[in-house]
Amino acid sequence: MLVLGPIGFTLPWLLWGLVALPVLLLLLRAVPPAPIRRRFPGVALLLGLTDEENQADKTPWWLLALRMAAVALAIAGFAGPILNPEEKPAGSGPLLVLTDGGWADARDWTQRQARIASAVAEAGRMGRPVALLSLAEPQAGPPVFTAADRVLAGLPTVMPRAWEPAAATMETLADTLPEGAFDTLWLSDGIARAGRDRLVAALSARGAVTAIESARNVLALGEPVTADGLVTAPVLRARAGGAASAEVSVFGLDPAGIERELARDTAEFGAEDHQALA
Repeated sequence: MLVLGPIGFTLPWLLWGLVALPVLLLLLRAVPPAPIRRRFPGVALLLGLTDEENQADKTPWWLLALRMAAVALAIAGFAGPILNPEEKPAGSGPLLVLTDGGWADARDWTQRQARIASAVAEAGRMGRPVALLSLAEPQAGPPVFTAADRVLAGLPTVMPRAWEPAAATMETLADTLPEGAFDTLWLSDGIARAGRDRLVAALSARGAVTAIESARNVLALGEPVTADGLVTAPVLRARAGGAASAEVSVFGLDPAGIERELARDTAEFGAEDHQALA
């Protein structure tokens, strides 16, 4: 990518077309060949008449400037301009995009989809083949790298599932990764689970691994416990990082059979707590 000030060009070689603009200018300014003279007696009848429309023998300068500007803008447009491009490390070769795809991804799935689309589109502009894989919904066989536009077309069908990525899935993927070098972009939900370290090691042996986690903490409810007529449930969070609170609501059917909110409580986390009761 070529960056000129606040604008970057993904196909900078097309800008060489601007060098041809002076040649185009000469062609536009060329005067057509002189007309052939032929004597026609009837022309005498036209003497004394005034021609209300005058045609210039050269193209006006303002029209030349307008045409040249239009051609220059067209060339710049085909060169793939991007406003304020992000500085990213240059990559080459195939790109594997991984997402956990489990229940913890559902809350901010729209943002994750946008991040995946951005990464795949960027790889496409660089001519890199891409493979997209959800660990919660594994495919048969190793990942297959294909054109970025095909991956983008199938992205809307990739949705989060209500279950966890299985440890066996990650171990199988680690054993069946395609040969050759490739980079990996892993959109992780931030939850530590069995099989993850083994997969990271296998991916690192193929190339650079970039992991991205959501800034929002992942919360989950543990198994409820009944004691002394009270029902409590542990509330878990993936990352400790200061005091926080989480509101828990309980829904169920009332005596009339209508679903309502039956109870509500707040779980208070200490600064280093991963678990609180509600």
